Amino acid sequence: MKTNFSENIKALRREQHVTQEQLAEAMGVSAGAVYKWEQSISTPDIEVIMEIASFFGVSVDALVGYRMYSSDRDRILQELKRIKLEKSYECCWEKVEKWLRRYPNDFEIVYHSGVLYHLASIETEDRTHIIRSIELLSHACILIDQNTDPKLSETEIHRDIAIAYLNLGAWDKGMEQLKQNNPCGVNDDLIGHELAADPHRRQEAIPYLTSTLLRCTGSLYRVVIGFTNLFFEKEDYPSAIGILTWMTRYLDGLKTAEGTSYLDKDKALLLVLCGASYERIGEAENAKKCLRKARQIAIEFDQCPNYSSQNIRYCGKAEPKVSYDNIGSTAMDTVLSVLQEGADGNDEPVLKLWEEICNET
Repeated sequence: MKTNFSENIKALRREQHVTQEQLAEAMGVSAGAVYKWEQSISTPDIEVIMEIASFFGVSVDALVGYRMYSSDRDRILQELKRIKLEKSYECCWEKVEKWLRRYPNDFEIVYHSGVLYHLASIETEDRTHIIRSIELLSHACILIDQNTDPKLSETEIHRDIAIAYLNLGAWDKGMEQLKQNNPCGVNDDLIGHELAADPHRRQEAIPYLTSTLLRCTGSLYRVVIGFTNLFFEKEDYPSAIGILTWMTRYLDGLKTAEGTSYLDKDKALLLVLCGASYERIGEAENAKKCLRKARQIAIEFDQCPNYSSQNIRYCGKAEPKVSYDNIGSTAMDTVLSVLQEGADGNDEPVLKLWEEICNET
């Protein structure tokens, strides 16, 4: 009977990052013997096949039958994801551990099993589940080279490990994980949250919370501009007005009573786009109101430009951060650029409204 032993042993060896020499040493044979197995030149005795299967953590059937191995692994992954989505944790752990014994060094199975234990521990507060999730997620970090999902990074896995430590009551270990695996400040929100929860360390939370607030504000701003472009393309101007109005109100909530900030420059641009949207649906007066506000904000900002975070609410006590952009050297440049180029290349009517406003006494 024809089998796929040679293809399987090669695939398993590569998946688990084992060289021919390492497998040969583990089986007590020469590297040449392993080479012949993989080239279908020879086949080992059944006793050796059983040892190889045990070494890779798979059944003998799975080792000699590629289709069985592949479909079985895929089935296990689908089952793990189903359990996670349905939260059907009861009576699943014996199966999960069986799958882990079968595929102890398969990144996807180890990772998704770790996530399953992690999520279950959050809802059940079962300490054994927390500890097991830490073990599996830590092992997944070792196997990270097998990962093929571009949306999943080692940083995300370390964040889950940190949360598990925090839920376990190991606060120092959790915080150490967060701080040591914090590229671009992605964990600042959680670090700030944990520090602020401690009455003795609340001042330490300020730079982390401030960093997160400013970063999230910048992300929201870019998302709103992106949606606005999509709405203009679909000529869905009411939706553009809705999201632009929401964002300007959000920025208003961050404005202090004194001084200017770079958020004023952003708000001026939002108001221009809002004015253009109103013009598209024939509401010229509302369009003029938006453009007047944009002009007033731009003039006030350019008279006293401020690209630091000092005049942004909730950020006053933190170390000032500086903003950079490529939307114009001044706020007025930004406004004129948007008016001239247009969100959809057809802003001549809005330019005429702008000229009227500029000529008002």
